[in-house]
Amino acid sequence: MRPAPSRSRSITGTRKMIARKMMESLAHSAQLSFSSRVDASHLVATRAIWKKAGLAVGVEDLVLVAVRDSLLDHPDFNATVTEDAHQLFDEIRISVAVALADSLVAPALPDLRGFSIEAVSEARRDLVKRARAGQLTVAEMSFGTFSISNLGTTRVETFTPILNGGQAAILGIGRISSTPFADESGNLGTRPEFSLSLTTDHRVIDGAPSGAFLTALTEKIEMGLPQPPGTL
Repeated sequence: MRPAPSRSRSITGTRKMIARKMMESLAHSAQLSFSSRVDASHLVATRAIWKKAGLAVGVEDLVLVAVRDSLLDHPDFNATVTEDAHQLFDEIRISVAVALADSLVAPALPDLRGFSIEAVSEARRDLVKRARAGQLTVAEMSFGTFSISNLGTTRVETFTPILNGGQAAILGIGRISSTPFADESGNLGTRPEFSLSLTTDHRVIDGAPSGAFLTALTEKIEMGLPQPPGTL
């Protein structure tokens, strides 16, 4: 005999709306996921340099800059998809997943083209603060061109993010952990690493360009992050 549940929670309100949107996303797109391991040594060092310079730049801020720059070189990913069109945008308005007490929202940052790392960090922190205070605008909740979901503050290493709001791509960020590796000479050591998980709509983006985008993004994080002025 099936036991009676100890308690039951109705799926209503915001939670029901989120559930509906998730199911619609899966039902109306051909979602395909890719992952890469990233050497986070440069990322961790760059964050420390910015902190020493007086700016508490987060890991997500630095990844956002790398994503912005990668989207400039791979515009097919800065896009939305309808049944009949792959719609590319010049503006880069990245949606950022924010976990609330009983729900999840993904408001969009303003157009990040031309933003310094300082401006990106300030814009993201302001967006998260207002999301948690229930002060988001309709425009911020209505439209984005790409999404990021960061679970790096948890024990999650990799996951498969679901496309958001008809967008062509979403990036998942896992936690940074100390990982064994061998250098080019075969010497063993450890270094900080983390995973990136990219989900794309396979109706308009194939595997090869997805691999090229994820490779370019990985290389920017490993080698090309912005440094404070005057830093060698």
